[in-house]
This record gives sequence, C-alpha cells and structure tokens, in this order.
Amino acid sequence: MKDLILIGFFCASLLCYPQSEEDQVIDSILDELFETEASPVDFSQSHFLYTSFSFDESVFFAGRNFGIDQFGFTPSISYMKGKSFFVSLGAAYFSELDPQWDFVSLSSGYSFFLNKEEQLSLTALYSRIFFSTETEDLNPNRFSVALSLQKNSWGARLSGGYLFGGSASFYTAAATHFVIPIKKIKNAEMNLRPQLSVLMSEQTVSEQISGGILNNTTLERDVFDLINTQLSLPLLIDVGSWDFELSYNINFPKGLPSESDLSTNGYLSLSVGYFTGL
Repeated sequence: MKDLILIGFFCASLLCYPQSEEDQVIDSILDELFETEASPVDFSQSHFLYTSFSFDESVFFAGRNFGIDQFGFTPSISYMKGKSFFVSLGAAYFSELDPQWDFVSLSSGYSFFLNKEEQLSLTALYSRIFFSTETEDLNPNRFSVALSLQKNSWGARLSGGYLFGGSASFYTAAATHFVIPIKKIKNAEMNLRPQLSVLMSEQTVSEQISGGILNNTTLERDVFDLINTQLSLPLLIDVGSWDFELSYNINFPKGLPSESDLSTNGYLSLSVGYFTGL
C-alpha cells in the first residue's frame, strides 16, 4: 500500500479518563482508510469501500486497563470518495463488559492537501457515538482536526479535538512514524512502520486536603497534561487489495495527581482489511 494520507485521531472521555473504546474504532478506521493501492485510479472521481477487522489481545484506555483483563475486536466499514470525503461505521466488542457490544460509531470527514506535492494534508472529522448504556459523563460527540505530513518514508501528525454532550473536554496528540521496506514482489510488499505517539488531555482530578482529624476537604480541579506515550512496532503485509498488520504496542502511562502505581504495559494487535473500488 502507498500512504496517500496518514491521519489519526485520539481520545474521548470514559468517566475520568480521556481515551476510551470508541477512539480505538475510529483510529483504526481512519489510519487504514487512506492507505490505498498505488494504482492509476483517478481518486478525485472514484468511489471506494474499505472493510476491516481488528483484534486486541488486551484492552487499554490511554495506557490504563482499570484492572480488567479482557480482549476486544472492532469491525468497521468505510466509504471514500476520491481523496477527500469519507464516511465510516464501526462497532466495538469487549469480552468482560456488559453489554459486550459497547457502542456503535458513525464518523464523517473531509480531507484536502495543502501543497502541490500532496505531502501536507488537513482533515476535519465529526463523530457520533451510540453507547449501549446511558452514562452522563460519556461524550457522544467529537469534532477533530488533524494536520499530517508525509515525506518519503517519514510521516508526522498533529491533531486536536473537542468532546461534548457529557463531561466536555479537549485533547491534543502527536505522532511520528518511519516506514522500513523489507520485501516487495509484484503486487505484494512487506514493511515495518515503527511509530511513537503522545497524548495530552484535559481532565478533572479530585484531591483530598486534610485540615485535621475531622476536617477533610475534597478539591476538584481541571488539569491539562501528558497522560500516555505509546510505541508501536507494526509489521505490514499488503497483497493486492488485502492488507494485514501485526503489531506489538507498548504504553508508558503518566499518572495524574490522583493516580499511582501506573506501570508500562504491552499488547499484541492484529488487523485485516480489504479495499475495493465501486
């Protein structure tokens, strides 16, 4: 596959933590949506579908698992018109949650290049999430903007967004990656694409202040800080319209003032996708 546009969006709020399960679905949809065949197709006039299935052996939210040992998978289907307009539908399943099908997400966005070389792009996205259960703190709406740069084998992305409809918050994220070619035979190729990403978000934290034996006060305040750094080591295999990705991901969570005993953790993920023209 050839990266035409590399975009990704991070973070929504799940109770007091900013990256929740709906983002894993949207991230996987958008990261794969613009990795299309290097072919003579006129993308400005053509229509495409991309279907994918992703499996995570462990589920983490901004590098945290909340003490729940579970696996998850996310099916999705995306429609793309040329290089610009896209609509995506996805869902998420988690083995230990009740209900296990936790939500459905519907996303739509528009992307365009900022230079003639088609290396720098800007993307705007709106997402609507339909949760299986109603919770006041969850944000069903998200508006995101991402600026992406792809130059030869190196790429970088800076994104930010606003989440609303529940406990409103905002976030910023940055990522950089490098493609290392391994093998290419006819219509098949294999690459490594290590990526380093960081996530910062606004959070409400609670602190207990002691003024004596009978005088304890709980103080809530908003903070905006780094909460997770992730190193991903994916192996990409593309065969015609099929693409496969096996990745080992390592989280380095940074504790908020109300957190302690956070440790580095890792997990394997596997995704399969199929790209077709209409």
